[in-house]
Amino acid sequence: MDVSEETSGDLTARPAPRMSRRNAARLASDLLPLCDFAFIFLAASLSTLLYTHWLSPLGLAPRFGNDFEQAALVAAVLAPFILYDKRFGAVASRGLMSLLVRSYALRFTLFAGVVLALGAVSQALDSFPRGWLVIWFATSLLLTSLTRVLVAQYVRRLQHQGVLSEVIAVVGAGPVADRLVQTLRQTRPETIELLGVFDDKIAGAVPSTLKSTGTLAQLIELGKTRKIDWILLTLPPTAEHRLLAIVQRLKALSVPIGLCPQHVGLTVPYRTIDYVGDSVPVSLLADRPIRRWDAVTKEAEDLLIGGILTLLLLPVLAIIALAIKLNSPGPIIFKQRRHTFNNREFDIYKFRTMRWNPTAAVESLKQTSRHDDRVTRVGRFLRASSLDELPQLFNVLRGEMSLVGPRPHAVNMRTEDRLGSEITDMYAHRHRVKPGITGWSQVNGARGATHTTAQLRRRVELDLHYIENWSLLLDLKILVLTPGEVIKRTNAY
Repeated sequence: MDVSEETSGDLTARPAPRMSRRNAARLASDLLPLCDFAFIFLAASLSTLLYTHWLSPLGLAPRFGNDFEQAALVAAVLAPFILYDKRFGAVASRGLMSLLVRSYALRFTLFAGVVLALGAVSQALDSFPRGWLVIWFATSLLLTSLTRVLVAQYVRRLQHQGVLSEVIAVVGAGPVADRLVQTLRQTRPETIELLGVFDDKIAGAVPSTLKSTGTLAQLIELGKTRKIDWILLTLPPTAEHRLLAIVQRLKALSVPIGLCPQHVGLTVPYRTIDYVGDSVPVSLLADRPIRRWDAVTKEAEDLLIGGILTLLLLPVLAIIALAIKLNSPGPIIFKQRRHTFNNREFDIYKFRTMRWNPTAAVESLKQTSRHDDRVTRVGRFLRASSLDELPQLFNVLRGEMSLVGPRPHAVNMRTEDRLGSEITDMYAHRHRVKPGITGWSQVNGARGATHTTAQLRRRVELDLHYIENWSLLLDLKILVLTPGEVIKRTNAY
């Protein structure tokens, strides 16, 4: 992609691409669920043949129940919903194969877990031999992975052939057009073909560093002979009459016409367009990180998984409570004010691990240190194993916390005698979501007390990464990695 004086006058019509990059990427993503449905069901039949032929000579032929086809069909129906990745085509066109592999590995693991969980609850898989299940999952993984590899390679081949190039024409020379072209050059120059900057000369117009490629009339003539995916206008929206006149002329072409925001290429963190009052468009500078159906999904995750964990761990909670009571006088549960969603405060529940001091609440807050003499014998074990955090499951069920999120810091907690908000102005951004029992910081080694400003800044950085990149798969990944971090006992004392 290039716009220069040497090529600015070249308006030779070239063959139009067969399809836009955007359409091909969407097609690749949307075809895979159909393939997944067919291959999961096919894998069940293939696994039966393989399993029977391998084990029949040994007298270990499988005995399947009558609900074989129904169970395989249920799994095949679930597969497209769990394995679907709407970003597959876009990521494949950029050649980010490692990202595709990691994403699909997580999705297939989740699919297998859901199928096994449903089978255990409904007892539908009780009549299926374990060896057959292993072969079925392996065959399903092989077939669905092979499909994705072939589709990804085909998309990349189209990419290299230039079939998926996105052809863009810019209308309106000036500083906004300059920044737009520079931004396009820095994003995906290999997938964007810029026809040039088209503009009708107007006396007194703001000068541009790019030479105009042609006039609007020349752009319209060019659009009759070759495909254009986008026409982007860089005029200010205040120039209403001229803007409408240009749009009317360009409507002669069957091409999407977009108005480029005036702050393109600047550091203003604009993202997308939203509507206030269902009719007033606004540029969205910031948004709730987890909203709408994502918020519903996360709430369901907390209630479902949190409720199951609470029920399973009730005997453990009772044993710990008894040990604390026998070890030292005082309450079993320790409550402390912590920061939560939208910078509000709540009482967090923990098993008491220190000697009871009724006056501690009015004393200055002191973070726990290694070999802290305030910690009891039972408390030292609970802190090292993180079992003192288990009562926070009740905070989750009360809606005050999530299973996964930034760890809630104590109100007025200080690091190097400074508040977190005094160390970094991004500190309050941690509170845009509910705090969690575990989080991205904890599974990346940023666990325990923050004794230095560097430790606090790193934790805030990791927390903000989690908030900006939240997904259900990321939450499940953190939950899976958490036991390993607990076993390591990093910074746990």
